[in-house]
Amino acid sequence: MSQTSLPHQRPLTAGDVAQARASIAPLQAALDAMRTRLGHECFTVAWMSDMHIHAPRPYDGNLGFYGDRVDCSFNFRLALTELSALAPLPDLLLFGGDLVDGGCGGEAPADEYAEFSRVLREALPPGLPTLAIAGNHDHGISTTAAWHQTWQSVAPQPWPASPDTDDYYFVRRAGKWRIIGLDSREDQPLSNRQRAWLADELARDPITPALVLIHRPMVTVGNWVDDIRLLDRATFDVLDSAPGVKAIWSGHTHLPRAWRYRGKKHVVLPSVAYGIPGPCGWAVGVFSRERLEAVFIKRMSGQWFDGVAFKARHSKQAVQRLPFRNYTADPLYNPCLLPRESGNR
Repeated sequence: MSQTSLPHQRPLTAGDVAQARASIAPLQAALDAMRTRLGHECFTVAWMSDMHIHAPRPYDGNLGFYGDRVDCSFNFRLALTELSALAPLPDLLLFGGDLVDGGCGGEAPADEYAEFSRVLREALPPGLPTLAIAGNHDHGISTTAAWHQTWQSVAPQPWPASPDTDDYYFVRRAGKWRIIGLDSREDQPLSNRQRAWLADELARDPITPALVLIHRPMVTVGNWVDDIRLLDRATFDVLDSAPGVKAIWSGHTHLPRAWRYRGKKHVVLPSVAYGIPGPCGWAVGVFSRERLEAVFIKRMSGQWFDGVAFKARHSKQAVQRLPFRNYTADPLYNPCLLPRESGNR
């Protein structure tokens, strides 16, 4: 690979589109069954994260598999094409961080966000509302006014403004739920200011059920990304003590898991870009009035890149309902870092 290289680019063909739309049938059937069971209480939320978009320009240094095997813009467009085949569409689409790739240790460049925005504006189903949180590849330092301005320009409808210029976090009402978006930079806990805001927000309204979004998970999944998960006991304790927090969703690991833990559901969701080592995919969560009922993983059609085996694979299963397992009964759980269940001390 040359010193200066271009990200791999792959056209989305008519065959890709046809295969993507056909692949949605098992997820459609699963969601239809949930809507029949839950009736008017059913609220559906789609999730896509870890898109790792690159700008279509030369990059200095070695791009690795981004330079010859993985086209992140293609994957993102394919995921949106699959999503658009659902009828009805989900009530909300969440982007769970690492929208782009170049922000570790700094701020991601504006042209990567411009490429993300281009794909979004071309492939997002009309009228579908979106929210987004930042990941460690979006920024790794305190954010500048220019970063916030770029971030606000990405979506067709601007995302909520942050109460803090150093990070990006927010609260929004969606259906009967509160959506609380947090900002987890690499190798750092949440700032004291963000944590205080979170505690105040949860104390202000302890009743409305809350879905909390945070890119780096506090729980483990079983791959090497566990080593760079969010180790932040102070923030965990704030969430753990809040009765309104029903579910905590994360990305970052490129490998999905779902845990029942201390009365809450911790869900870690797959990557649109590549797996470590699981398939690429996106998700839909089904909510009733007061709880998360189910999470379905849509494995993306066609081939996906396995970042562990370092080769392309093909998905064999179109949809997976994530099982919620008992976290403290799993060997991945470390009681030195997070508390046991209250009845198992």
